[in-house]
Amino acid sequence: MYRYFSDATQLKAVFGSYSTLEALRVKCNIEHAIKRLNIPSAALLEQMQQEGLNLADIEPAVNNNAEVAETSDTVLRSHLRNTFLAEDKLYAALSALSLSQKSEVRDLLQVVVGYLHLPSETLLKRMAEEGLTLDKLGIKSSTAQLDTVRNKLNALNQQHNTQASLADNQLGTRDAVAGIRQRIKQLSETQLTDAIETPLKTLVQCEANDPEHAAVNVVTFAAMQEKLKAKA
Repeated sequence: MYRYFSDATQLKAVFGSYSTLEALRVKCNIEHAIKRLNIPSAALLEQMQQEGLNLADIEPAVNNNAEVAETSDTVLRSHLRNTFLAEDKLYAALSALSLSQKSEVRDLLQVVVGYLHLPSETLLKRMAEEGLTLDKLGIKSSTAQLDTVRNKLNALNQQHNTQASLADNQLGTRDAVAGIRQRIKQLSETQLTDAIETPLKTLVQCEANDPEHAAVNVVTFAAMQEKLKAKA
């Protein structure tokens, strides 16, 4: 299959034969198939080569004996034409290539895709704005997939923000409850202090006015303190 996909002349002829709607489908199929293949980027391959690493030298050899030695142009173009119109067929055919061959074919397809009779981006944008998307035309576009992924991410972000807000509210409620408990404790301590100090002042005054009852008052005050502490 490598020699079929690497034949620029045949590819140009095949791509030029597609109608506008077919060209859109072929373009999307190529994008999807290449994305699924996870081919290293051209920049990475170039850097590897500059540093002495070549995919052709490290990858296992691919057996191409199954390829037909001689095939007429008509048969070849018909085969290629049908392959590019079906994403699964295209992906299966490209998967059989070695990694270096996939990289070479990808680079070639990015060039010859210019021979497809594609509508302008302005027209596609206007069609989408008026609801006539590629999906409605029966074409599974990468843009639609990107929108789906973006919508899922937005939903996850919204869920995360909601959970974070709920956690903050719960934390604020716990802090408020803790503050109320602390205030109640402080008020209780203040009331206890007042309850103790008020009788003490009264006792002092009583002792100053009636020294004979001082001893009795001391005992009475001590008993009162014990009761107040027990209640607290």
